[in-house]
Amino acid sequence: MLYCQEVADIKATQTSYAVLGLLALKPWTTYELARQSERSLRWFFPRAERAVYLEAKRLVALGWAQSTKTATGRRTSTVYTITRSGRTALRAWLATPSAPPQLESEGAIKIFFADQAGTEHLRATVELLAEQADDALDQLATLAAGAFAFPERMRTNVLSLRLVSDVHQAIADWADWAAGAVDVLDTGDDGAVERQ
Repeated sequence: MLYCQEVADIKATQTSYAVLGLLALKPWTTYELARQSERSLRWFFPRAERAVYLEAKRLVALGWAQSTKTATGRRTSTVYTITRSGRTALRAWLATPSAPPQLESEGAIKIFFADQAGTEHLRATVELLAEQADDALDQLATLAAGAFAFPERMRTNVLSLRLVSDVHQAIADWADWAAGAVDVLDTGDDGAVERQ
């Protein structure tokens, strides 16, 4: 009876549904799930590798995935496959309203508190954000130009990649504006900093 109560206490998280979505594509080992998450989900839903590993076990406890031990030579691994109830849960989740987007950026925090360190640190943070946005745009362009592992999903992948690409382009545009704003701040003319 204790086991039934423990299972009843297990709650699905956003990460549960992200991993469930990956399992809807094909069966994966946890190592493969972590690699696929790093290739695709990290652009808009980054999760630690450990979280992906733990989530596969949670999905089994929920009855949304099943695990099967396989052997390659002397090495064993566990392959996770979505169940019928997992597909039902995924479809139900896809039909619910999404939480609003949230921005997480260490650079934004540093800019928020930049008055505590000086303009040279502020300038360096803005420049780094510009470099990171440019690097992300290059990686996304390479990803978009390459062969997709699931070409039948290209239409939805393009929508996701465009959203992420537009966000990084907005950061690059902002960094360009902010570089000029930092120069104005250096002169001490606070009234001159306006969005162009």
